[in-house]
Amino acid sequence: MLRDDEGERVPAAVPPYASPGREVAAGLEVDPDVGLSSAEAAVRHAELGANELGAVPPPSVWRALREAITEPFVLMLIGAAVLAIVIGEVRDGLLILVGVIPIVAADVATTYRAERALEVLRQANAPHARVRRDGEPLLVLAREVVPGDVVLLATGDVVPADVRIVTARALLVDRSVLTGESLPERASEAPDAVDVALAERHSMAYSGTSVVGGHGEGIVVAIGVDTEVGLIAGSLGGDVRPRSPLEVELARLVRILLVVAVALVVVTVGLGLVRGNPIGETLLAGVAAAIAAIPEEPPILLAVILGLGAYRLLRRDVLVRRLNAQETLGAIDLILTDKTGTLTANRLRVVSVETPDGELAGTARAAALGEALRAEAEAWDRVRVGRSGAFAQAIHAELTALGTVPELAPEMLLEAEPPSDDRPFARTRCLDEQGPRELALGAPEAVLGLVRDGGGSAAAPDEPLGWEAVVSHRAERGGRLLLLARRADGDRWRPVAAIVFADPLRPEIHDALGLAARAGIQVVMVSGDHPRTALAIAREAGLPDGTLLTGAELQDMDDARLHDELGELRIVARATPADKLRLVRAAAAAGRTVAVTGDGVNDAPALHHADVAVAMGSGTAVAREAADLVLGDDSFGTLMQALREGRRMIANAQKGLVFLLTTHVALLGYILVATLAGFSTPLLPIQILWMEFFIDISASIAFEREAEEPDSMTRPPRRRGVPLLETPILVGVVLAGGFTGVAALALVMGIGGEAEHAAWMAFTTLVVAQVVRANANRTLRTSLLRIGPNPVLLGLGVCWVAVQAAIPHIPPLADAFEAVPLTGTEWLLVAAIALAPAIVAEGIRRTGRTWVA
Repeated sequence: MLRDDEGERVPAAVPPYASPGREVAAGLEVDPDVGLSSAEAAVRHAELGANELGAVPPPSVWRALREAITEPFVLMLIGAAVLAIVIGEVRDGLLILVGVIPIVAADVATTYRAERALEVLRQANAPHARVRRDGEPLLVLAREVVPGDVVLLATGDVVPADVRIVTARALLVDRSVLTGESLPERASEAPDAVDVALAERHSMAYSGTSVVGGHGEGIVVAIGVDTEVGLIAGSLGGDVRPRSPLEVELARLVRILLVVAVALVVVTVGLGLVRGNPIGETLLAGVAAAIAAIPEEPPILLAVILGLGAYRLLRRDVLVRRLNAQETLGAIDLILTDKTGTLTANRLRVVSVETPDGELAGTARAAALGEALRAEAEAWDRVRVGRSGAFAQAIHAELTALGTVPELAPEMLLEAEPPSDDRPFARTRCLDEQGPRELALGAPEAVLGLVRDGGGSAAAPDEPLGWEAVVSHRAERGGRLLLLARRADGDRWRPVAAIVFADPLRPEIHDALGLAARAGIQVVMVSGDHPRTALAIAREAGLPDGTLLTGAELQDMDDARLHDELGELRIVARATPADKLRLVRAAAAAGRTVAVTGDGVNDAPALHHADVAVAMGSGTAVAREAADLVLGDDSFGTLMQALREGRRMIANAQKGLVFLLTTHVALLGYILVATLAGFSTPLLPIQILWMEFFIDISASIAFEREAEEPDSMTRPPRRRGVPLLETPILVGVVLAGGFTGVAALALVMGIGGEAEHAAWMAFTTLVVAQVVRANANRTLRTSLLRIGPNPVLLGLGVCWVAVQAAIPHIPPLADAFEAVPLTGTEWLLVAAIALAPAIVAEGIRRTGRTWVA
């Protein structure tokens, strides 16, 4: 809908759905046969804005800075600094404020980098629309569609805007996202009544709805916030994104530590007041305890690993549409994969045209292929729509090579029906020199059934092999087989030729399937092929032996039997999308974690119910909208690399959390025991800030770069529902962190001499132990000697220890940290305590057990 000079919507005298299509086009100053000119489209886009519900602001350093400063933890630090200054501890207050600056800077840098990565993902995920401009089909970003654009709609498209239908050929639209109606409805070119309800407007296709059958064209009458979906969205509040399982788990751990923090602050302040310590010293001790206990780093770690992990996947040609899906990748133990384009290269070519008398050649071959092209419903719209199906493209390419491409004038087509779930063949009725004629091309069994039902014979006396023998013989040799049949009006159906297509396997498929087998991932090929064809392709690809079922056999199985046989299932032939959905539900009932690949409209239900939905980049927009991941190259090998990357990401998140939580346990243990032992200020706020934010945050970023462990893809998948930090790991965290805290206190109490010297030595022990722990927890299951070094983490560790050693020799820092130099013997003692948990962990891991350093 256009707007007036003040930007207000201008209602039409008669709404578009109640006006003839040509009148709507005239009102928008567009010829439906030509479309807008590119120049006019640019003008309208500049005047009316982008076709989107809400513009996403680009990454902004200032917005990230504002958000970082208003973080509760940062506000607490600023409040603590102000409190310290008010009670006379000016130096400590200023040091806390100075310490806030790099904390905020690190937060801003992390947030901005993550936002940049997500912006790249958003741009890659931008939906497209096919329009006609300057008389030619053109693929544009959906946000660039403008009122008056002629949109070309075909099966699998998501409607980009509110569109008045002007041409509809068996056009079916699923409007459930808008109206709640579960069944798709046929669109119509005829106007609706003015007072008809939205759900009954058949002349409109609304933004966000899906084309599930046929094809058509329409004029865009509303975009963005002016669409029906936009009006609904405008009436709703902000969208609240549900938290992922990992975020829920982190929230649980944070709540536990917050309770401990409150208790520790109460104990620290209470004991200080009871003992008569100075109020300023007591409050600073409470602030230090709170800083040590409140875990701010885990959310940063999660954002870095998932955000940058998604960016890494994008560079591998995998678009992550939902970041939460990455958490599930490491738990996938079952993949339901398509064959065409996923296991194969999706480069169909015609390899032979056969009859019971043998293979056709020359003129007979060209004539059969010409009729096959006319039988493909999509082939007739190749010129207007600008695309056609894979089979039509392969036939067209072969005819082009033969130099005999037939004319497909639209006026010659009387009727066309593309394949559907219940009729796996295309069927057209068209004119030729002898008059009207019907053609059918599709699954051989279905076409032969058509022949029998029409009174014909599948094996005439003059056909020595018979058509069934042709189909069976070819299926055993592999390749995709379609059968062509024809009839004149009023006559019976007669088979014409069996057309054999070859789609070579992807070169990486053997390695990918082998990787899946070693990783404990079951792969089931779900195909529409003949059972013998599917089996031949599976064996050639290297799929392990197992059960082969047809879709019909699957439908005859009850749930109990399917549950029993699911683990041995390898191939489902002659499958329908409903069969794929049933397999997904059966896998869920069996406690399996399943990934599903799909590219068509009818794959959307199975994708929707899968744990990880994987759409093909070349597939329909409907499938991509239902997906968590989109494979740019459609390859199963790329999917396996995504699963591999998912295992690496979650393993790194686990290692990072173990490191961070162990650090907090060590600090909490040290502060708590020292406070109970009578020490008024075990650690200064500036000391804790140095440990938690300069060391912990940089270590979190370094953990994101941690390489995959050698046995990552030979372990079984993580079990469904098992938390990332299981009880044995949490016990290890408490033991390792507790040891460091208690050992540091033992130094304070046993070293003798000045209290400041002993306290600095204890703090140095905590820092060095943290450096060792960061490197020692790069693996939890295997020896450190089996994995390569992490240069970033190793380099950071050297820098941290060097700075710690240098602080006592820089007067301003020495005064702020209350630091004193340590002797060589003292450094050896510090190193021994810091290395002890790592040495124990290394010994236990060599026995095959998981342990925390």
